[in-house]
Amino acid sequence: MSAGSPNFVKRFCMISICDVKKKYKTGRKSFYALDGVSLEIEDNEFIAITGKSGSGKSTLLNMIGTLDSLTSGSIFVDGEDISKFSGRKIAAYRNKTVGFVFQSFYLEPGYTVYDNVELPLILAGRSGRKNRPLVLAALESVGLSKKVKERAHDLSGGEQQRVAIARAIVNNPSYILADEPCGNLDSANSENIMRILADLHASGKTVIMVTHDPEDAMRAQRVVTMSDGHVIRDEKFVTEDGQEAPPYAELFPGNPFLAG
Repeated sequence: MSAGSPNFVKRFCMISICDVKKKYKTGRKSFYALDGVSLEIEDNEFIAITGKSGSGKSTLLNMIGTLDSLTSGSIFVDGEDISKFSGRKIAAYRNKTVGFVFQSFYLEPGYTVYDNVELPLILAGRSGRKNRPLVLAALESVGLSKKVKERAHDLSGGEQQRVAIARAIVNNPSYILADEPCGNLDSANSENIMRILADLHASGKTVIMVTHDPEDAMRAQRVVTMSDGHVIRDEKFVTEDGQEAPPYAELFPGNPFLAG
């Protein structure tokens, strides 16, 4: 972790995805974006979900985040079936249990960096001076403590994604759900984002990342490959001494998984 990173509280967490199906209709035709997916994600895993466009990887992430509903099956998070959540329980889950990072950032362009990051705290019912140390700690952890007063629309793409990550972690969620977090970024900014995600994993977070980029997927400890709504491969990688690590980790000097 970097010197200014906040000390997040580590909590036990686990996701159990059980025979999940998602059926969509287009006119008279229908198809399954997810067709009987079962998967378990353990506490403090860094998992990459990969596959071609249309494989179902983003649909699966949306289900975990309750951004879409299941056709059948169930998803248990910390022992609760989130597919049965509704109303306030869904809102609370999205606000406090998961943190979202999207390819397109979804910042309020006219808001300051500080105001964008503070939004989840306000939605959770917090306001005033108590929010300031949490917002500043989140921004410090992504290297943007000097950009507090700038407007989101004045930032580079890489900086906007770092603001989005700060917003995602400000409520100290157990899970980070990242959907193509480097999809709109150049290689240098992509490297920065991947290192931040690795730092969050090292702090105790469970990171679930959807990506079509093989190099980004290599940074995870586990790679799940999807095709046509099915999981076709599930690989977990370890170092020679039995420690979990990303595949081909030697290609990335200074990789935090191999530090020490």
